[in-house]
Amino acid sequence: MMFDTILFDLDDTLHDRNSTVHKFADLFNLNYSNALDHNGQLILKDVFFEIDNKGYNPREEVFEELLNRVPWKYKPNLKELIDFWNTEFPKCAEPMPDLYNVLDYFLEENIKMGIVTNGKSDFQNTKIDKLNLRKYMKTIIISEDVGIRKPDTEIFNIALSNIKSNSNDALFVGDNPVIDMKGAIDAGLVSVWLSNGQVWNMKHFAPKFTINNISQLIKIL
Repeated sequence: MMFDTILFDLDDTLHDRNSTVHKFADLFNLNYSNALDHNGQLILKDVFFEIDNKGYNPREEVFEELLNRVPWKYKPNLKELIDFWNTEFPKCAEPMPDLYNVLDYFLEENIKMGIVTNGKSDFQNTKIDKLNLRKYMKTIIISEDVGIRKPDTEIFNIALSNIKSNSNDALFVGDNPVIDMKGAIDAGLVSVWLSNGQVWNMKHFAPKFTINNISQLIKIL
């Protein structure tokens, strides 16, 4: 099969969110070392990973639980912690392993590329700039900018229109079975699930292709 376009999800697809959370947790520990007692510093990263839920839990809930579950010398203000997250987390963004070799390959092959991501514009744009992705992409669609979120098919259609591509000639690569894969399938794109080691458990639909890491995408084309 031949494709001339690849649209990507951002988080846990191009952006290695797991590595970024590790980096952010270390920064958080350092920044709030005077407020945390010794045990709090030791367990903070483990607790944060447990309650973060890959970013799907509201930040207010995450940091409220962090305040309750981690031992503190004194508790910072909840808004202060959320502001620290919003400012510092995107700056910690780390790329998926081998990402730039893959993107360089597609760029050299004249494959058109774009990003379709849910999230707040400033937050996602900071990550995109930190990862230096803009030079690869012919379109970047962020849900807050267009007022539509995946899995709504219209957000995929906007990206295809911007990039002047047909859905039959385009791949969509993402990690979330419903938000990414179901949305892409409904929009008529060829779906590629980046499993990150997970097992597919949806019964009523399935991706066209499954890859375990981003470098395997080259084999599909």
